[in-house]
This record gives sequence, C-alpha cells and structure tokens, in this order.
Amino acid sequence: MPNVTLLQILRKELAQASLLAIAYFIAAYVAVTYTRVGGGVALLWFATPLLAVDLRYRPERSWTLRLVGCAIASALATTIHGLGLQVALPFALLGVAEGAAIAWLMRRVEPTPRHLTSLRELGLLLLVAGLAVPAATALPAGLLAHGAADLPVWRNAFNWFVAHSLGTLTVMPIVKLVIGGDVTAWSKAVRRRELYELAALTTLHVTVAVLVFAQTQLPLLFVPLLPLMLMVFRFGRLGAALALLLLTIIGSVCTARGLGPVAMPELSAGGRIQLIELYLAVATLMALPAATELKRRKILFSEVQEQAALHKIITDRSGDIIMAVTADGRISFVSPSLMKIAGFAPEAVVGKLAREIVSPEDVEQIVDAHRRAMLSPDQTIIFEFRAMKASGEMAWFESHACAISDEHGQASGTVNVVREVSRRKAVELDLARAAATDALTGLPNRRGLEIARERLAQAGKPGQQFLALFDIDRFKAVNDTFGHASGDDVLRTFASVLTANTRGTDAVARLGGEEFAVLYLDVRLAEARAACERIRLQFAAERLALPVGRQVAATVSVGLAPIPDDGDLEGALIAADQALYRSKNAGRNMLSLAA
Repeated sequence: MPNVTLLQILRKELAQASLLAIAYFIAAYVAVTYTRVGGGVALLWFATPLLAVDLRYRPERSWTLRLVGCAIASALATTIHGLGLQVALPFALLGVAEGAAIAWLMRRVEPTPRHLTSLRELGLLLLVAGLAVPAATALPAGLLAHGAADLPVWRNAFNWFVAHSLGTLTVMPIVKLVIGGDVTAWSKAVRRRELYELAALTTLHVTVAVLVFAQTQLPLLFVPLLPLMLMVFRFGRLGAALALLLLTIIGSVCTARGLGPVAMPELSAGGRIQLIELYLAVATLMALPAATELKRRKILFSEVQEQAALHKIITDRSGDIIMAVTADGRISFVSPSLMKIAGFAPEAVVGKLAREIVSPEDVEQIVDAHRRAMLSPDQTIIFEFRAMKASGEMAWFESHACAISDEHGQASGTVNVVREVSRRKAVELDLARAAATDALTGLPNRRGLEIARERLAQAGKPGQQFLALFDIDRFKAVNDTFGHASGDDVLRTFASVLTANTRGTDAVARLGGEEFAVLYLDVRLAEARAACERIRLQFAAERLALPVGRQVAATVSVGLAPIPDDGDLEGALIAADQALYRSKNAGRNMLSLAA
C-alpha cells in the first residue's frame, strides 16, 4: 500500500469539506430565498440532511473541518437573504449543531450505518432526525428570530421544527443512498430496460407534479401520489427518495410563487407553505415505510432463495433422510435419499401420517418425541424407532428432530434428520446380551434374570410366580478332586438339565459360582415343586465321564419361594436362599420351601 502523507490527507479532507460547504450553501440559499415569509425562518430547509449524512459516514475526528465550512456557508446564505450578519452566525451555529446532533445520535442508536433496509431503521430516522433534534433546536431558533426582528417566538419555533423535520426526512434518504453507495451500485447493475423505465416514470412524475402545482383551479393534490407510489413499487428506496425529492422541490417552489392547489386567496403565504409542508409530510410517511418494507421483503426473498438452493443441495446429496412433519404428524417432505436407504420413493410417503410408516410398537414413542420437539423449539429431540423397508426387512432408525417456527414464532411442525442405525443396534443388542449372559453355560446371568422380570412386569401380571434357587452340592470338592475343567463340565451339565426341564415362559439364570435360579410364571405351588424335583432327580442320575476313565456324580439342593404380589424379586431371592440353606443343613440333595 503506498504511503499517504499528512499533507495529502489534509488536501483530501479540505476538498471534501469544500464540496460539502458548497452544497450546504446552495441548499440554504434556496431555502431562505424561496421559503421565508414575513422575514421569519425558512419554511423548508434542505441543508441539514446533507451535513448529517456526511458526518454519519465520517470518523468524528474529521468533523471539525466540515462543521466550520458548513457554518460559514450557512452564515453567508443567511446574510445575503436572511436576518443580517449579527444573527447569521448564531443561526449558522444552530444549523450545523443540528446536523452534528443527528449524526451523533444515529451513530449511538445504530452503530453500523444502513440504508433504509428495515422499519426499525426508518423508525429511528423519524425519531431522531424528524422529531427529537428539530424539536430541540426549534425554541432557540424562535428566540433568535424574535431577538433579530421582534417576530413571534412560538410561530417561528414551530415553523423551524416543521421545516427542518420535513426537509431532513425528504432529503436525507436519497443522500444516504448516494453517500452509502446504493445509487452507484444500482447504476452499475441496472439493465438498460430498467433505466428506461426509471427515466419514463421520473418524467411522468415530474410532468404530473408540474401540471398539478402550476394551476390553481383544481384541488388535485392526490394525483402526484399515484406516480410517486409507482416509483416506490418499481424502484424501492431509490424510487421513493427520488420521487419525494422532486415532489418537494416542485411543490415548494410553485407554492412559494403563489401557484398550486394550496394557493388559496384566503391563506397567507406562510399558511400555504405550512399546508404544502403537511402534504409533503404525508407523502413522505406514505412512501418511505412502503419502500423500506419492500426492501426488507426483497432481502428476505433473496435469503429464502439462497436457503432453498442450499436446502436442495443438502437434501439431494445428504446420506441421511431429511423429513419435514407438520404439526398434526403428517409427512410434508422427504429427501431423495429415502430411496437409497429404505427403498421407497419420496412420493410414496409424502402425505401420510408418520405413525403409519413405523413399527406399531414405536408409535407412542415417536408421537411423544414429536410433541416434545414442538413444545421445545430450542432443543433437538433424539429418538429411535423401527420401520419396514421396501424389501420387507425391519430396520432401526435414529431421528434428530427440531421444531419449525412460522412467521409468528409458533411451532408449525418439525424437521427430522433420520439415519439408519440397524448395525449399531445389532452391536448394542449383542453387547447387552453378552452383559446379561453367563459365558460358561450360555444361560442368562443375574442381570438377565432382572431383565426378564422387568419385561414380564411390563407385559402385565402373569399369575402366581415362584423363584427356585439351585446350588450344586460339594462343588468345591469336585474342583479340588477333578480340576476346574471338570467342574466347568458339571456346571454345563446342570445348565442343560435346567433348560430341558423348564418351559419357554420360565426364566433360567446362573447367578454365580454353582448357584442357579429359575423363575416360574403362572404356576401353582405343586407344579413348581414337581418341576424342581424333576430337575433334582435328573441331575442326580447324571454321570459325567472324565478323560481318565472315571465318572463324576453330583447332586443339587433346592430352595423354593413364592414371589410376592408386588413383584419384590429381591425379597423372593432372600426367602429362597433361606430355604436353600435349610436344604443344605438337612443333608443336601433335597428341596425346601420358604417359610
């Protein structure tokens, strides 16, 4: 980057400040020449917005030169056609202070300068530049006019407020667009057809305004509003700013010369100017909000188009299924990846209720997840479900769901990112099965017994239940005499006897060491006791052959206890263990009932 000397910076600042001062002088000169009535303050003032917008885009350290230049320009214009040199300087200082105040306040309430792209910004502009600052400077201006020419204080204060408020709101938008670069950017991107259209509408607007304000016979003030709004709707902020500026210039000049629909004989010159001020204020409040809202909608439309394009790329190329579900649970959109993952075309499920395509066992779960996502828009709800593929295979899926909000912020549905997790679920089931299974015998362990009990409880009370505990007698001696490998064979043999003598509805488990358990469901006491006796007798008759030609015979002691109606498995285990202890003490290889 080339070095920039201080002298070059000062030259650039001086040139910019000089151009601003010239523009300020022209605006001030026109105002005091054509809009002063009875020697009072100007009834239309266009100089302040030039200064305010320029300062808005400059660092505050460069304000001094511009303020001095505009003060000199204002004093000169007021001296030539104003109240004299002795009042020109106070008026000049008050005018530049007004511009500086607008710029300073706008920087505070909106640090990043914008260009009429939101109603909030327009509201701040109306509040600061259209109301607060002109109101603050109106009384000092009225006092200055009174001191200089003995003019009414409050009438001149009111005229100052209206003139500066209207002038600022009329001119400031187009100056903002010019200095902010919007006009330059538009001129570079505009197509020739649009340029011709703008020229034609501007010509129409000027022609209509001149015809309306050049005659005094017909009250046609409403007619210029038609081309004004046409320019607003066709060219937004630029059209509104240009049309308002032209309408203000034409209407003000004609009215000051006694022409136009408001040039009624019964009205004084000041009254006519104030009436045209009211008309221009109404036109401004019609055009600027409409232009700002159109710009906001254009920005939103552009964002929607960008989001739609991004959405299409994501949904078309995503490896997951992206699904939109309405508030009532109906599928409104599914990405093409559904075909690759589940074998269905998207149109095969769009319009269906989500509950219709999932496993009946998981319907309640997905309905609850959808409800929770709708109630918690800031959260992502994760849930799993099963659904049938086109091939007929039942697969597991995981969904991440979050709410979609409408323009009022209310949840109108959910968007779900769904992926198949069948492999993961198979691994999880294998791990869970391994964690609940005894590796030596293949029977469920104590955790497996608890799981079986929980599932039975969820399925409903299956009738009277009993718990039997089996403990192989003198198992330590078997290990010590024949070795642990033979002991393991004994355990496996007993596990085979257990499974051979229980029903599919009974739960069998190895609790640890040489202790086993059977959970008998929906049986009477006599049936449970007979089943335990069969197991005891059959195991006692087993003979396990050893590699050295010897055989091992073992017996088992049994404790049988009922499970209480409240399903207290731990209590039943304690009661059955106590019964088993009595069998051991009574000589082993026998069955005892819990007391």
